[in-house]
Amino acid sequence: MPFMVITAGEKAPEFAALAQMLRAAFKLDLDTAAAAARHCWGVLGSGLDEAAADNLTVVCAGLGIKTLKLPCPQPTLPAEEKIKKAAFAGGAVSFTGSGNLAYTAEPGDILVIAAAPIKEETLRMVKTKEGPSGQERAVRMGIMAVTGLPIGLGKSREVNKEVKSSEVSFYLDLVLAGGQHRLRLTSGDFDFSCLKEKKTYSSQLNFRLLAAELAAFAPAAYKNAGLRAMLEAKPLGPLPYDSPADLEKETLRLLLAKGCCATG
Repeated sequence: MPFMVITAGEKAPEFAALAQMLRAAFKLDLDTAAAAARHCWGVLGSGLDEAAADNLTVVCAGLGIKTLKLPCPQPTLPAEEKIKKAAFAGGAVSFTGSGNLAYTAEPGDILVIAAAPIKEETLRMVKTKEGPSGQERAVRMGIMAVTGLPIGLGKSREVNKEVKSSEVSFYLDLVLAGGQHRLRLTSGDFDFSCLKEKKTYSSQLNFRLLAAELAAFAPAAYKNAGLRAMLEAKPLGPLPYDSPADLEKETLRLLLAKGCCATG
């Protein structure tokens, strides 16, 4: 039977400690271990035979890292369900999305709250008009000077250009009791009116305020590194959330560590 090994508890060790552990357990060079540590999100190994899994737990214990050894495969993270609004009332919070999506949760119903800033790049085609280049204009002027013929300096032409742009979006995932529902909101596609008088004109600031409200509402929920950094007003740049996949891997580890992952 294959096994996976994850860090135990809510907070994963720092990247440096994880890199040291991965280097010792898997005989990796320093750069490879550091890269793996930044994107393992507390999932230290998967698909390992029992001897390899046991060795990994022993190495971790020697470095003071507590682990859990779990049989593979574990249930995957449930599919995201996008929510657009929230409302706090009567000691509960209600979430609604498109269609008939609606959930109401009490504090104990929220198992995991995970937030992350993710840079998203987009490509789009833009039509622009360009005149003749400086070299083309110089050649034409030279010809006119020699021949005296009015050949002109050339016409502008329409050119399709690929333009790359990037912006940071904030994602927040909530996993509800039973581990069968994962609600997702994004900073650019959410109605923050639930913040009432706290609401600002900045969607990213509103996101941080709502994340703090949810963390206070469900204090027993496991929180990821991104959310803890926001709550502690720490810089978010060093956190390596390159895509939603990073957030989802971390969220699954938290759910498994909490022992609440749904089966079947």
